[in-house]
Amino acid sequence: MRSASLEMTIQAFRESGYEIMDERFAETGDVMIWSRDPVVPRLGDRYLIATGGEVHELAVYTLTTFQGGWSVTCRAES
Repeated sequence: MRSASLEMTIQAFRESGYEIMDERFAETGDVMIWSRDPVVPRLGDRYLIATGGEVHELAVYTLTTFQGGWSVTCRAES
């Protein structure tokens, strides 16, 4: 049996980690990223994302902030 304190500390990723959702990248060229990292990206910031066995440069084109985090949608550069 796990202790209650151990279960409360387990998270999907570290507090400063990122979750990248690229399921529709092949269709749309878009990737969504969200995080609780205190450093919030800006519109136009660029990320390199490896997906489908290739590396793509993407630019942030939407940004949403919420209490404790943020999410962005990035689009592949044509």
